[in-house]
Amino acid sequence: MEDTSKSIAEDLKDYFKNYDYSKPNSDIQIIKVETENDLKKIYYGTGFYIILTNKTFEENPCQFEYENLKAIYRGHSYFIKKRLLSHLSNEYYNSTRKNNEPNYKVCLKIEDKINGININQEPYKDWKWIVIVHKMKNSSKLIREQMEKAFDNVFHKPCKSIK
Repeated sequence: MEDTSKSIAEDLKDYFKNYDYSKPNSDIQIIKVETENDLKKIYYGTGFYIILTNKTFEENPCQFEYENLKAIYRGHSYFIKKRLLSHLSNEYYNSTRKNNEPNYKVCLKIEDKINGININQEPYKDWKWIVIVHKMKNSSKLIREQMEKAFDNVFHKPCKSIK
């Protein structure tokens, strides 16, 4: 089992090292997020995601960039769209969440002790945002966690993913 885990980890690291985001792929969704409405276009299902912005943070060891925006957060979820809403449109997410839906309490923190942001509000509405989703239909939590580790091994952990 340990050999299998190492093999998966190496395969995922190679995947990130060699992936070309400039080539269209139906398993990857790249969305420029200019308004909260753009978040409604995000894939609903299971996967791994990266949140990028043009806002620079002094202590961000992550080297992943796309279109001059840098990764500040990465994660995985069974419900990608809901998870990203909780991060980037927190008030909308909380006001529309149904009782049977996940209640994500740990979300992107730009300001200390404030979980989640609202990209339609200051100062976030003036920042540029891109979300990259790796669709991972039928993936296990273990495999998605390995995606996070592989991403961190290749690019270093984004500053806002550090707890």
